[in-house]
Amino acid sequence: MIRTVAFGLMALSLSACAGGGPSARAIVGGSESTVASRAETLPYIVVDVDESIATIVSRSLDVAPQFFGDQAPTPVIIGVGDTVQISIVSSSETGFLDFTTASISPISSTSLPPQTVRESGNINVPPIGRLRAAGQTIQSFETLLERRLGEVLIEPSVIVELVDRQSARVNVAGQVAAPGAVPLTEVNTRLIDVILAAGGPSGRTEDYMVRLSRSGSTHAVSLQRLYEDPRFNIIVRPGDVVAVEPADRKFTVLGATGNQTFRFDEQEVSLAEALSQAGGLQSPRANRTGVFLYRRVPRDVLASLGADIAHIPGNEITTIFRFDFTEPSVLFTANSFDVADGDVLYIADSVNAEVTNVLSVLTNFLPAPVEFSRDAIFGQD
Repeated sequence: MIRTVAFGLMALSLSACAGGGPSARAIVGGSESTVASRAETLPYIVVDVDESIATIVSRSLDVAPQFFGDQAPTPVIIGVGDTVQISIVSSSETGFLDFTTASISPISSTSLPPQTVRESGNINVPPIGRLRAAGQTIQSFETLLERRLGEVLIEPSVIVELVDRQSARVNVAGQVAAPGAVPLTEVNTRLIDVILAAGGPSGRTEDYMVRLSRSGSTHAVSLQRLYEDPRFNIIVRPGDVVAVEPADRKFTVLGATGNQTFRFDEQEVSLAEALSQAGGLQSPRANRTGVFLYRRVPRDVLASLGADIAHIPGNEITTIFRFDFTEPSVLFTANSFDVADGDVLYIADSVNAEVTNVLSVLTNFLPAPVEFSRDAIFGQD
């Protein structure tokens, strides 16, 4: 009778025991699964990965992230708080007396002291007095000055230089040498320009992400990609906020090797490297045919693999990539398959490990009934 109870408990435990998570058979053969080679309408796809699939999927990770589009540069507008430098050049047929050289020169050049545009928006320009500078471009203000100075000077030419622009700035924060506000003194100041103006990144380029916030929207790109791809080096606008932050990329490992979360700094980390960080498949619990990587994949990538996904809605589809580490070639596959930020790697328990777990439970459970039966039959001394 005790033997019958033991076998009953073993059967019940084997059917219910899930180790550290679902078994490999449950994932692939479950009633809610879809294998990529089958055309069943189910909520997720299971893809058996070989080296060609690994290459296609890894290349798909190199798709450019959504970012602000570049636009034509806008003219620099003089604003309150800006400092301008005005130089006046005039000419005359009779010439001007140059006191520094004690000679007559046909051209006279005068540089006025730098002036900060007041709250009223005006600056003082001798000999014509106060003029409104705020709200004008450099070119329009030069035209205004030439017209007004032409009333008292002979054919004057004016050069206006924006020495310090405080009315239009970009704030740079995070992991840069000198965080703070960067004035936009040039028409086409670009994203890399303001990062370098703030002292540049304080560490390795590949360790950081750049987040640009503008008009309530925020987009991010890796600093390495920003340097390499000119599409992301856009012209910045007044009021933009640029944050250089550590690239917090991570993947999670669950199942037979234990539950762990790993962070990675490199742009590319292969599945082989991820498994190495997790301790590999040396644990006797690990099912070498049951290594699964969970990821939401764009439907166009799955379509390129030949998967029938017409019946599954959405732009991204939950996908489980399966790797069989009993195949010798899988090591090349694992080395070609790149891990992405947010991936979940699950290593299923082997059947032997599940049986061992059940036997361990039974070993701890059965001694009491055995002793009880023996006492009931033979009595106690």
